[in-house]
Amino acid sequence: MGSKMCSLFSFFCAAKGNWRNSVYIECGKCQYGRQNPCDGFLLVPDYDGQPVLVPIGIIQRMTGIAADKDECKAILYRQDFETLYALWLEWHVRSSTECALLQAASEMKCSDRDRETSCCYQKYIDANAY
Repeated sequence: MGSKMCSLFSFFCAAKGNWRNSVYIECGKCQYGRQNPCDGFLLVPDYDGQPVLVPIGIIQRMTGIAADKDECKAILYRQDFETLYALWLEWHVRSSTECALLQAASEMKCSDRDRETSCCYQKYIDANAY
């Protein structure tokens, strides 16, 4: 799989197998007008320090466990994440009129084989099914 390793696998590797080892990113009211706003995101740095983002709704849907922000290592507001990672987001986000976190999470690629399994959450992002 090499560089096309499933993002969810990358997330759990970086989080040492436990979503509680991540930072909860609280979005608040959706400023992008989504009818079904997300519940936020979980963030862990990968082996290079690059952010690995996973929508909380995906974790909940795939594991059956409701991710509680108070059980995470820290809580960060979306605006603060966007400030801290402003330069990184410039390289990984296509549009300033769409949610930067959702775009960054959807840019994390999986192999075609992973897309067919429950390992890959890309199909949920593509369908906005969270």
